[in-house]
Amino acid sequence: MTPSADSYDVIVIGGGPAGCTASALLAEHGHSVLLLERDAFPRFKIGESLMPGTYETFERLGVLDKLRETAFPRKHSVQFYSGSGRASKPFYFSDNNDHESAVTWQVLRSDFDELMISAAADKGVEVVHEASVHDVLFEDDRAVGVRAKFADGGIREVRATVVVDASGQSALIARRLKIVSTEPTLRKASIHTHFVGARRDTGIDEGATVIYQTEGKD
Repeated sequence: MTPSADSYDVIVIGGGPAGCTASALLAEHGHSVLLLERDAFPRFKIGESLMPGTYETFERLGVLDKLRETAFPRKHSVQFYSGSGRASKPFYFSDNNDHESAVTWQVLRSDFDELMISAAADKGVEVVHEASVHDVLFEDDRAVGVRAKFADGGIREVRATVVVDASGQSALIARRLKIVSTEPTLRKASIHTHFVGARRDTGIDEGATVIYQTEGKD
């Protein structure tokens, strides 16, 4: 699939949660929006533990009912374990917030991302998968479009009044402008795995986030 037009009001690079949110809200306000996503969906991503503060955004996007219909575990709390193995009391979000937003979700990213990009398409965003943006086009100091390779192998330039870079760590515009800055204390890595036959807590603790601190906090 390739874009249906040569120019748009907005081109959004990246179909993750940020790109889908930006494109959906822009389309809702009547702008023509092209969303370019590098991968085909569904795609694997490490699962996401949502925070209660995302509720208002999901409400604004109109996806709360779709989230409620999923099988994602409901998340009521977070609990901490010290380096010695001592557990804190669970921190229940509802203790400080009696609104339904106090309960959120542990999401499977492949399903969650599909839900988000479908919501953007429902609002009129033109979504193109397997579109790899090779370059952001500039005129003077202003981004005016992109050069991208599409699923058919063709490379094409598409223009826009505004280009939104939601490419995450690829940081296409920041790298092009040579303004990427790394925060030294955040040079971290993630290790993930999946478990079969794990024993969960019951009731509202079933979907809790549990945070363990290593001995020596290293």
